[in-house]
Amino acid sequence: MIRSTTVRTKAFTTMRRAALLFLAATACTAQSPANPASLITPADLKADIYFLASDDMAGRNIGSIEDHIATDYIAAEFMRLGLKPVGDNGTYFQNMDILSGDVDKQHTTLTAKLDGVDHTYAIDKDFRWNRQSLRADNACGPILFAGYGISAPEFAYDDLAGTDLKGKVVMVFGREPQAGDPTSRFMGTLDSYHAFFWDKVEELRKRGAAAVLIVQDRVPRSVKPIPASAVRSAGGPSYALAGQMWDLPVFTIDRDVADRMLAASGKTSDALQAGIDHTLKPQTFEVPRSSVCLTKAYTGLKTIHGRNVVAMLEGSDPALKAQTIILTAHHDHMGVIDGHIFHGADDNASGVAGILGVARAMVKGGVKPKRSVLFIAYDGEERIFLGSYFYVTHPIVPLANTVANINLDMIGRDEEDPNWPLPTDHNANMVNVLGTRYNLSLRRIIDTGNKEGLKLDYKMDTVDPDSLWSRSDHFWFATLHIPQVEFQTGLHHDYHTENDSWDRINYPKLTRIVRLVFRSVDELAGSSEKIAFTPAGTPAK
Repeated sequence: MIRSTTVRTKAFTTMRRAALLFLAATACTAQSPANPASLITPADLKADIYFLASDDMAGRNIGSIEDHIATDYIAAEFMRLGLKPVGDNGTYFQNMDILSGDVDKQHTTLTAKLDGVDHTYAIDKDFRWNRQSLRADNACGPILFAGYGISAPEFAYDDLAGTDLKGKVVMVFGREPQAGDPTSRFMGTLDSYHAFFWDKVEELRKRGAAAVLIVQDRVPRSVKPIPASAVRSAGGPSYALAGQMWDLPVFTIDRDVADRMLAASGKTSDALQAGIDHTLKPQTFEVPRSSVCLTKAYTGLKTIHGRNVVAMLEGSDPALKAQTIILTAHHDHMGVIDGHIFHGADDNASGVAGILGVARAMVKGGVKPKRSVLFIAYDGEERIFLGSYFYVTHPIVPLANTVANINLDMIGRDEEDPNWPLPTDHNANMVNVLGTRYNLSLRRIIDTGNKEGLKLDYKMDTVDPDSLWSRSDHFWFATLHIPQVEFQTGLHHDYHTENDSWDRINYPKLTRIVRLVFRSVDELAGSSEKIAFTPAGTPAK
């Protein structure tokens, strides 16, 4: 169907303004010093962020025309540098279909037959809808209680061993055994990747569960909220990949509801959880005389088109070029909500500027890496890592040949998080480095590459109250046991507000961070060293 004249005129005006900004932002100097890292300049990074976070880019909501303009900008820069297009049909784009819609609460239901008695539960009172696919679905089956619902052989713990989940409604606790306990067999006060919803639900789906019931935590995590400098986004439609990700009904249920469902077993959720945490022995069983039905429904469903931007700097060593270092950032943000433009300068125009800065330095600096370097700007991170999940399930480079992933997400500000003490320098020269606990060799490489005196903070490899390690695109690589690390400068009062604007970025620090990332990528790509991933983690000394 042809758009109305008004819509087409508005789109043309937006594109024209974007084109003018693009021309201004892509001007660059022709220097070629012996030190390629010096090619990464505050002016270039500022130009990238100014363009991507401008009012005309309207917050780059996934699938929007403005977000597609952003991807055109990134692709044009890759083209300018002569990087190899490795996307669909010889382009710089890896395309994906994404569904958008709202939960139909009237027709999203939870019912049960327990000991022959029918029960009906109320949404937003007895149960809540969790993130999942947006395919309308209905699933019924017997209740299988499966502890924490995780298989973690590296910690000698497995709720799912020898258990057939097919056709079952699986009831599980959130997180993992002994979560938050410094003496935990798992990772002490740090949650392993098994603890997070994103991985847990997907693993249960892959094992054939018909549906999942997650028991509400008895005691919420103690996290200090970060005051917002302006309105934060709330509500709005849900987004999901059109494919199989989390494609089953998933509800969180109140503890009292869980206990009623477990009654025929003679056990309660509190007693089961306490027993597992004390003994670290799984308790998996089918609840007798029980069946549950979950129905999920949606309104206003539509398909939008998202795309990752992908480009390759091919390795120069015939024996090593098949091995690849992946440098990533996400290009999408929250869009416009209730008239407020969520600019997304730090989150994550800063990360996109970072991967562009590294790409420019490698090409213009004449770097000839032995291994290949794949640059990816993901879509849909704000909607829970849609673009990165699509990539790891449709990899351009075989995952077995992926040496490491370095992810950049929010690298432009100074941390102001009440969960951490604020030092006297207000974190003006600090960057957090997350994930090296799984791969200490990456920490050594990053430490060695820190030539400009940044304060490298590894605190979130020990304690992570905001669960920041689990909240960006590198997460999927960890679940696949691929070495990964994220650079980010922490949360602040402008996070997910309209005040996350280009003029509030700490450009001198951002430049030092991107230069460090360049040196880290250069070292990894110029080496034949194998980076080990340690599933159980290794606390830094």
